[in-house]
This record gives sequence, C-alpha cells and structure tokens, in this order.
Amino acid sequence: MKAVMRRRFIPTHYHRELFNKLQNLTQGNRSVEDYYKEMEVAMIRANIDEDREATMARFLAGLDPNIASIVELQHYVEIEDMVHMAMKVERKLKEKVQLEPMEDQQQNGGKGITMPARSRDVQCFKCLGRGHIASQCPNRNTMLLRDDGEVESEQEEEENENDAIQE
Repeated sequence: MKAVMRRRFIPTHYHRELFNKLQNLTQGNRSVEDYYKEMEVAMIRANIDEDREATMARFLAGLDPNIASIVELQHYVEIEDMVHMAMKVERKLKEKVQLEPMEDQQQNGGKGITMPARSRDVQCFKCLGRGHIASQCPNRNTMLLRDDGEVESEQEEEENENDAIQE
C-alpha cells in the first residue's frame, strides 16, 4: 500500500532533487547548528543510511573552510562530538572578529573610525597634505572675516609684509 501511495503522490524526480540538495549542501551564512540540522533532515527525507564516517566526512566537507580547517585536526568517534567542536570553533571565531573592531575603536579614540595602517596614507582635510590629520595640521593659518565680507589670513598678511620689504 505504501509503495502505491508513493508512486501516486511523490513525483519521480523528488528523490533525485533530495540527493542533489544533500550533495551540494554547505554551511553558507547559517550557523553550524542550523547547517547540521538541515543536513540531518535532508538525509532523513532522502532515506540515506550511511556509516558515521561518511556522514562526518559529508558534514566536514560542507562546513565553512575556516571552521573545517580547525575541526579536521581532531579525531572524532561520533558526529555529535564533531558538531559540538564546530560550534565551539564558530563561537571563538565570532569572538575574535568582535574583538578586532573593538581594538580598532580603542586605538582610534573610541570614534569607530578605521585609520590607515601607514601615516603617509593619512590626509589632512584642512590643507590636503599627507602624513597628518587636521587637528595636528602644521599649517595653522588664522582666517579673519572683515566687515566688508573679505577673508584675510595670516599667510596673506605675511606675504604682503614680505612684498613690502622686498620693494
């Protein structure tokens, strides 16, 4: 009776699609736990009963490469141990990534600004010079706004004085 119902209600390509999905299953953006659950469900639906070594190899092959490279260094007897270790590695990698932005923020005065690695790559937005920032700009020209709307700077005054001396 079951065989008759299967033939009647399940399309012939259903099992092939399940096998393809399982074969190409990777962790992607999912957590290790979600990836493992999806792999288990796909194996149950495809009615796959393989030995634990094959299942562990399948799981490892679909893991994020950063996690898999650490997990594969250990010997596992059960898939559950492998999944648990992968979850621990994933947690540690996330902590490491979160620590790096915090360290960058602390180095930049807590402003969340990422500074270039080399000082020569820094550009001042006041004078457009390289190697310093505006608050440390060596070109500290004072600008005055006259009543008539003209802008006068110390640099212009010094130039005028030099021109008068030369004449």
